[in-house]
Amino acid sequence: MGKRGGSVHLKRLAVPKAMPIEDKKEKKWVIRPLPGPHPISQCIPLGVLLRDVLKVAQSAREVKKILNNRLVSVDGIIRTEIKFPIGLMDVVSLLPEDKHYRIVVDWKGRLQPIEIKKDEASLKIAKVTNKTITKGGKILLTLHDGKNIFGDNHIAVGDSILLQLPNGKKEKAKMKEHLPRKSGSRCFISSGKHAGKIVLLKDLVKKAGKKTEAIVSDGKNDFITVADYLIVVDDKFGVKA
Repeated sequence: MGKRGGSVHLKRLAVPKAMPIEDKKEKKWVIRPLPGPHPISQCIPLGVLLRDVLKVAQSAREVKKILNNRLVSVDGIIRTEIKFPIGLMDVVSLLPEDKHYRIVVDWKGRLQPIEIKKDEASLKIAKVTNKTITKGGKILLTLHDGKNIFGDNHIAVGDSILLQLPNGKKEKAKMKEHLPRKSGSRCFISSGKHAGKIVLLKDLVKKAGKKTEAIVSDGKNDFITVADYLIVVDDKFGVKA
């Protein structure tokens, strides 16, 4: 019988650009993320985040011990899987230290955690990537992290939702605020050569047969980027230089 499915291994030299691994030649293998809310090209396995990025553990064994003791939550839910995929805008909390991090991208397009305050850890910004009408006539919004939430017809694909994160698996994330993508919106650029910048959206330019472009300003200069790269954020959202 032939082999089925993809590889369960991942070499350090072959990691996606989004995974911030520095010592690619010192060791051969790295933890491969499981299928989940983020694709492999846009995520970091939870074990890699804890060991190689936040450096709260020195080995995979130590990471497993931390996770098995239920000391780490992602978006308000305790996670115990070392291969769980962590992606853009996820909120990771280290419960014993009471430290909280939001995952963003730097100017190289690599996912990076930035420390946030405790009151910010209960909130998350998610981009609307799809909108469908269910059998009962309700509007179902699909978010960039795989979550689904009911909304209304005023919310468009490309807008963002400010979510109130759950406090455990029995609860679900709830929509707290709608952040529309329109002229004057404050946006975070998630990809491209301007990745990691906070900009002000001036206008959207639609061209037949091409991706919609956005004219934005970073406070010094105006430039054009792909509209799909923009994530609308609120006034409190910020990144470290």
